[in-house]
Amino acid sequence: MVERKDFLQEPVKHIKINGKITVDQLIQQYGNAGSFGAGRLSVACDIYERMLRDDDCTVFLALAGAVVPAGMRSLIADLIRERLVDVVVSTGANMVHDALEAVGGHHYKGHWQVDDYLLYKYHIYRIYDVFVPEEDFIKLDYTLVKIYDAMAAENEGKSLSSKDFAWELGKRLDNPNSILRAAYETQTPIFLPAVRDSEFGYAYLLHASRKNAEKTLKVDAFKDVLEITEICKRSPRIGMIVIGGGVPRNTVQSAALASEKGMDYAVIITMDRPETGGLSGSTLAETVSWGKVKSKADKIMVIGDAMIIFPIIVASVIERLGENFKRIPYIQRENLLAAIGGS
Repeated sequence: MVERKDFLQEPVKHIKINGKITVDQLIQQYGNAGSFGAGRLSVACDIYERMLRDDDCTVFLALAGAVVPAGMRSLIADLIRERLVDVVVSTGANMVHDALEAVGGHHYKGHWQVDDYLLYKYHIYRIYDVFVPEEDFIKLDYTLVKIYDAMAAENEGKSLSSKDFAWELGKRLDNPNSILRAAYETQTPIFLPAVRDSEFGYAYLLHASRKNAEKTLKVDAFKDVLEITEICKRSPRIGMIVIGGGVPRNTVQSAALASEKGMDYAVIITMDRPETGGLSGSTLAETVSWGKVKSKADKIMVIGDAMIIFPIIVASVIERLGENFKRIPYIQRENLLAAIGGS
């Protein structure tokens, strides 16, 4: 039976900052206080660190929202190269914006109050307070058509999963800061479950609808289900970090359910609410009801802007791991990709 004293075990330790402190030292102060969003952020750092120190854990990173155009591109590419995430599941749009910069395009700091009709007249697209010139998308579209032609010729008679599609793109995007390029070079699976619902889909329209088009690219979304579920099934433990939610979060969680395992670790960063019934705001407790996350999993939901929260988590955990920390992911160590059909 729970007694009164059981609720009063650990006093709040007040945050104290004396001079210069590091990111992780600040997070430790948040942990000492343990309250509100600061306490949740501290727990999220602890869980991510445990994921990385668990040699048998496969770490999924799910990306929704416009985090790549907003400035998180290089951070995600570096995490892939440093083996600090093992599988990426993303909206097609985020990887479109990665490809846009890989072919020489740019995203610009703008303002959310600018007159949108004025932007329309000047052929500038707005993503809240990020601007993208229309000509960069046009350049990307025609570059993608050429890439699709080459991919179709090399893979004649084959249907590609979205992972294969992403690697084929990365192979042809010679840009060191590209997420797609980093995934290809390290053979890190990157799934795009809603790939059609992005500029990749409309570039396909250009590719396939030209007069006398003979060889067209074929992407089979159902192949993803077999590949991602098998990764979960063969990994002793699985964890996820979710930015936003939507299709990427559902894809990772459903793979955990289909593999009859459930997540062992889960960190979700979102600003959505649960009352609408949408997945992006659904609580981890609700996720437990489906069997997608284990009831005793290490889990936390952090309510906040991922552009603020996620880099802080990464900076804190990298500081804890130290310069000599080297990680060989289970998925690479056990050659899981070859076991499930490879590239």
